[in-house]
Amino acid sequence: MPLFAVERDLSQLPPERFRSELKGLVAACARLKSAGKQVRYISSAVFPAEARGLCLFGAEQPQWIQEANEAAGLPYSRIFAMLDLTPSGVRRELSCGRRPPESETGRESGAAGRPVRVSEEIARWSDEGRQLLQVLGGWLETAGAIHDTAEVLEHERTALAESVRRLEEEARRLGEDVDGLRVQRDDLQEALQTIASQMTRTADEILYRFGARSAPGDLAPR
Repeated sequence: MPLFAVERDLSQLPPERFRSELKGLVAACARLKSAGKQVRYISSAVFPAEARGLCLFGAEQPQWIQEANEAAGLPYSRIFAMLDLTPSGVRRELSCGRRPPESETGRESGAAGRPVRVSEEIARWSDEGRQLLQVLGGWLETAGAIHDTAEVLEHERTALAESVRRLEEEARRLGEDVDGLRVQRDDLQEALQTIASQMTRTADEILYRFGARSAPGDLAPR
């Protein structure tokens, strides 16, 4: 059966209250199982310093885990798949965080009054769940945060590079505009000087024709 972890924000839910409300979650899983939906609650871990919790489930479909949590009224942040990486050959007592009380899960009373152990598979699932939760800790959240930060930095780097490219292009265009304006200014000054010289010669010729001035260029009176 595939394994899934449910991440919870426990900032508004004290650990003891969370533990008591897990009974409703177990009951919700039992109701779903009786309805033909294979979902099984395995174990929970709480990280008080971070106000977070992780719950381990086995289920054929992740939406059944969502239904169980919603039926129990327990808030959660996300549901994600997990892999069991416990090496084969590791004894159960080495990978188990703690042994459950035998009065709850270790033994049941048979018809003849003899103690009957729960199935080895259920015990293995429980042990693997606790071991996985201990190993996971805050690693998954930290890895996700690092990935998100890396993506944000990459986007910022790309945006900054694009801004620098646009500024360089704008500076190049401004330089070309300044050079063009300088050429136009020089041409305009030359044209103005030519026009002023032509106007001076024309005025001299007009005055000469009307006898108000000697011939252009002739400064001595005759």
